[in-house]
Amino acid sequence: MMIRYALLLFVFFNLKATGQEKWDLQKAVAYAMENNISVKQAIAQAELANLTFIQSRNTLYPTLQGSLSSSYSHGLSQNPTTNILQSASFVSGSIGVQSGYTIFNWGARKNNIEASQLSLEASKVGIDKARNDIALLVANAFLQVMLRMEQVKISEAAVKLSAAQMNNTRKLVDAGSQPELNALQAEAQLARDSSTLLSAQSLVQEGLITLKSYLNFDIGQPFEIDAPNAEDIPVENLTDLQPGYVYDLAVVTQPLQRQLGIQIEAGKKQIAAARAAMYPSASAFVGLNSRYINSKFPVVTGILPSQPTGAYIVDANGGKLNVLTDRPVFGQSSLPFFNQLNNNFGQNVGLSLSFPIFTGGTQRIQWQRAKINLEQTRLQDDQEKVTLKSNIYTAYQQAFASLQKYQAAIRTVAVNSKALELSTKRFEIGLLGTLDYIITQNNLTTSKIEEVSNRYDYIFKMKVLEFYKGKGIKL
Repeated sequence: MMIRYALLLFVFFNLKATGQEKWDLQKAVAYAMENNISVKQAIAQAELANLTFIQSRNTLYPTLQGSLSSSYSHGLSQNPTTNILQSASFVSGSIGVQSGYTIFNWGARKNNIEASQLSLEASKVGIDKARNDIALLVANAFLQVMLRMEQVKISEAAVKLSAAQMNNTRKLVDAGSQPELNALQAEAQLARDSSTLLSAQSLVQEGLITLKSYLNFDIGQPFEIDAPNAEDIPVENLTDLQPGYVYDLAVVTQPLQRQLGIQIEAGKKQIAAARAAMYPSASAFVGLNSRYINSKFPVVTGILPSQPTGAYIVDANGGKLNVLTDRPVFGQSSLPFFNQLNNNFGQNVGLSLSFPIFTGGTQRIQWQRAKINLEQTRLQDDQEKVTLKSNIYTAYQQAFASLQKYQAAIRTVAVNSKALELSTKRFEIGLLGTLDYIITQNNLTTSKIEEVSNRYDYIFKMKVLEFYKGKGIKL
């Protein structure tokens, strides 16, 4: 019954999607570099820095602004075309174009442009840093899955061995050469090994979930890695990765150190720009404008000839004769829109000089803040270099210790394998009890798992040193 149960567990946990594409480390890293959320955030930050740079660079060009307005006035108002007060209702409007250009401002504009350009470069290096960080995380998660898959293989072999041992013991018990207790102990061992296998298979799935989260890959989708043979993974000689040598390379190649170096240069430019804002600046301006109004004025639209004036003259006979005259006919008219624009067209050009007298210390505070920001960046750079050196020296010591543990684990496996070989011979002829044989068998399984764990731990520690050296992550 126990054998059938174990076989069902094997079938359940070893089902794999047919035709599913496998992911090697290079493919996983490349996918993470394009889809990881942290990388996307770094890209968005670089895009914002690029917009800031474009905005600062555009200050090299003159400004140009247009204006167009219209209003309705009723009652006593000033005629915008004559500047005379009149009581009327009219619609008026104006149109204008104004341009300005900063001629001299003590290099504030130039330093702002250079500072924003350096900040853009730092943001681009920040993308490299985010990609480097995620590459290291993906490599670690990838190796963890490989390790757990190896542990599954060891557990599967242990289950097969326990199942075979239980069958043999059951035959001996049925033949009366061994007590029933031996069969029960063998069956309990198979149950323990089956439970260990289930735990190992579950850990593989947990590792894949972690790996998929780094890739920003749909957790619910099937995912299978293409794991290389651990013995085929290239690893440099530890003596070629001395911590001092690796640090000298890392301090000039690691993105974080390069990013901070660029930010220091940007901070110097920001100080110069803030300092220049405390001095006068000269600007030139030019403008064009015109106005219109829809008010009407009286005009003669025609002549009525021979119209009586109400006066008369007396002729020689005493008769009265009306006095006649031509009478003009008045109407209202307004100048055409474009005629008004032409008649009211005006221009202006000039120079201006502006300088801060009292602004609550704003410019000086900005200058002092820029200096403090630069000092903070320098301190951060110093701290990151200390951290980098500490990490490299720690990684070297961990790699050295891991190598010793790995070599010791190899020897332990060899010893336990020999012990199991001898124990098997003694057990088969009845000179070794079942419990002692199981203990020897467990010792070998445990040492194999320990050997595999130490091997992958050593590989990862070495890959960390290679990463700091600037060689990237390769399996």
